Amino acid sequence: MDFWVKAMGSTNTTQHADEHKQLLFYKLLAYKYADLINSFERKTVGEVKALVNPDDLTIQSIVAEFKPVPYVFSDHYAQALSTAFEFLSKEISYVPLEVELNCWLTPKEILSSKVSDDEDLAIFLCAIMHALGDSNSHVVVAELSNLTPHAFVMTELSNGLTKEFLLLDPCQTHPFNAFLGDKVKVLEAYSFNGNKIKRFLYKFNRSNYEQFLQ
Repeated sequence: MDFWVKAMGSTNTTQHADEHKQLLFYKLLAYKYADLINSFERKTVGEVKALVNPDDLTIQSIVAEFKPVPYVFSDHYAQALSTAFEFLSKEISYVPLEVELNCWLTPKEILSSKVSDDEDLAIFLCAIMHALGDSNSHVVVAELSNLTPHAFVMTELSNGLTKEFLLLDPCQTHPFNAFLGDKVKVLEAYSFNGNKIKRFLYKFNRSNYEQFLQ
């Protein structure tokens, strides 16, 4: 019995060491060819907007899971979005890029691998929101207090005769309504890994692209 436990432990240790070496090798390749990848993956403003694609088949299949039939936007949107946001937060793991790469993953690639960086994951969520009928939702990229960029999604939800500002960050687990309410208060309350928003850099959806002046 002790022999097999030791043997299995040795195998697991060896496997982990091999996987670590593989990751180091992939990281080295990413650093080596970062400029080439960034050049190949460079997109125009129109191409960036087109990334928020509610007609994508993967997006449509996810929306079909959470969208009641019949669906009335004013009655069902908040609940459908809440369910979809919870699904993304649990199913997709945020992985920060240590190499500065402008690579773009499709919704199908994200769902199959269950990993994503922040901007692709925000695009994924924003496409779901558009597919649910929210054409006002935007992917927003902000500079945080630690001087790193981070992407999330912003929109508004109707609350009777008024509208409430909503910020959703699928890169971290938080209740759906954690950042819902007055816009100024929400932006003051929001943080990612303890870092507050310093300034907005740009925002976009399938129809609009806006870059903020420094």
